[in-house]
Amino acid sequence: MSTLFGSSGDFSVDRQYDFVQLLEREGDLQAALDLMRDIIARAPNWTWGWFKLGQLAQSQNETDLAISAWQKACALDPSDRLGAGPMLSVIGAQQSDQMPTAFVETLFDQYADRFDASLVDKLHYCVPERMGALVCELHPDRFKAALDLGCGTGLAGAIFRPVVDHLSGFDLSQSMLRKAQKRGIYDSLSKADVLQLPKLTQGVYDLVVAADVLIYLGALNGVVDWVKSALLPNGIFAFSIETTSEACDFALGPSRRYRHSSNYVCEALNNAGFTIICMSDLVLRKDRGEDVDGMLVVARVPPVAIENNAIRISEDLAPQAVSERLM
Repeated sequence: MSTLFGSSGDFSVDRQYDFVQLLEREGDLQAALDLMRDIIARAPNWTWGWFKLGQLAQSQNETDLAISAWQKACALDPSDRLGAGPMLSVIGAQQSDQMPTAFVETLFDQYADRFDASLVDKLHYCVPERMGALVCELHPDRFKAALDLGCGTGLAGAIFRPVVDHLSGFDLSQSMLRKAQKRGIYDSLSKADVLQLPKLTQGVYDLVVAADVLIYLGALNGVVDWVKSALLPNGIFAFSIETTSEACDFALGPSRRYRHSSNYVCEALNNAGFTIICMSDLVLRKDRGEDVDGMLVVARVPPVAIENNAIRISEDLAPQAVSERLM
């Protein structure tokens, strides 16, 4: 059963849905779809039921039914915790340049307990280690203040902690933050939506990392501009993306993760005033047994002339103070 499953509120309907899952496991998707049609007629206000009907319809190439089912799921839950909107985008029924915040938050809240084991042990996830090695090669000195943007359970934070004096973490999922807190590696942790961060008037960090975060964002201009405002002169922004060979800026894949073109990433960074230091191709992880192609990107804020060669961070813009604003 999906971790996002929600009860219909009717015990007999939920029992029928158990048979839908059994038919799915046995590979009889048409029978599962037929039964799901009957179930949703009995539970017309069941958001999960409409979402599942859309999935089964799409598996049987009944695209019109899938579209109407997912549209109904969105109407029942405008916050779209199940991600029906992104499914509509995947099949080209609507356009969206961002993932619903509620969907991403719900997904990771329910994924937190098995996140590390699933990602590292089963999917051979290597981004934090590879990113850490690349950043340290390009910048052998310690960092005074770093931000792990979309920190999750702290996989990337654990890699960068030995070379950072003060480490902050922001994440949308409270469950992920609780896992990160248990690692004992962060000086501050805050719940925050990367698309809603207050823009800073003065830089705070000399390093911002975002490991497998931008794959849940379509348009990147907003987050790139924010990172630029949060970095000190000579500050480094290191992140990963999934890449696409399509002739587009970004595209939402069947996994409901965004893939970005290297040209679009370069354009977003250049427009924000970054200097690109390195773009390195790599396999990010496995997905359904297949390699997920991606890229590590490291960019730098250009240096500026500063009196007495000293950078001062005012008390109200210290990393701890910025984190406290978001708590």
